[in-house]
Amino acid sequence: MAEKEKKGKGLTYAGLVLLLIFAAVTVLSFVFYNQINDTENGWFAQSDTNSVFVNFLFGIAPKLINTAQVLFVTLLVLYIVCAVLRKVFRNTPRRITIGKLVISIVKVVIWVACVIAVLAVWGFNVGALIASAGILTLIIGLGMQSLIADVVAGIFLVCDGTLQVGDIVTIDGWRGTVQEIGIRNTKLINYSGDIRVANNSTIKVFINQSREDSYPTVIVGIPYEENLQHVKDVFEENKAKIKELCPCLLSDIDFNGVDELADSSVNLHFGAKCKEGDFFAAQRQMRGAIKTVFEENGICVPFPQIVLHEEEKK
Repeated sequence: MAEKEKKGKGLTYAGLVLLLIFAAVTVLSFVFYNQINDTENGWFAQSDTNSVFVNFLFGIAPKLINTAQVLFVTLLVLYIVCAVLRKVFRNTPRRITIGKLVISIVKVVIWVACVIAVLAVWGFNVGALIASAGILTLIIGLGMQSLIADVVAGIFLVCDGTLQVGDIVTIDGWRGTVQEIGIRNTKLINYSGDIRVANNSTIKVFINQSREDSYPTVIVGIPYEENLQHVKDVFEENKAKIKELCPCLLSDIDFNGVDELADSSVNLHFGAKCKEGDFFAAQRQMRGAIKTVFEENGICVPFPQIVLHEEEKK
């Protein structure tokens, strides 16, 4: 573990050093802008070498340097804007959800602007490209209706507040915690770490289980020969102890009566309130606590059994 931490710190320092070097080169390129970009008297204006490749490098060197400037400025602006947005949109699940969506949109806008700036550096007619982009966007939009539907659906999901980062939801029978609501899809992660990605436009019906306390239930069987009233009395007398054995519960356990007259047991129904994130842990604790109390009071959990009737011979 210590070695991994040291390695992580080394990578962080290496990245910081690289960033500082990149920043220094960018600042120097701005300082010596005329010497770099002057086509007549600049550093790269003339090359006396006999190598075609070297002459080619001299020719594109200013463009490469300016491209590096654009990329560095883009990354710097992206980092600052995202850091500010994360500071602004925090503290509550709704604000965090809106912040993630806004950051996703901002990233797209900044990178599109970066691409346009890079194209301008390399001599492309950006004005003509932007003008033709309108027609191209219309053509692409007709063929990308599903993508547009995903973006619009994501915006409405966030604005309506029906789905937020951190909510535990069930979508199409798949239960998980909302990890991110992006401009196109929503990511869920379940208790085992599996991640499911669902397109926003496909989320028609879902169950949000985080807005109210959950009510996990368990079924515990007792033998048929056991007196039901005695079992109720034992449960009521030990209700406080059962609650202590179940730290995930927010309320006392309710005895909801007989759930089923099964083949080998009389199944009793119990339930209590808990936070949705503790749903499965609460069920496990309830089963263990009830079994422990029943066994301490001589109430056994029945085994599967079969009763055979032999026909009397005449």
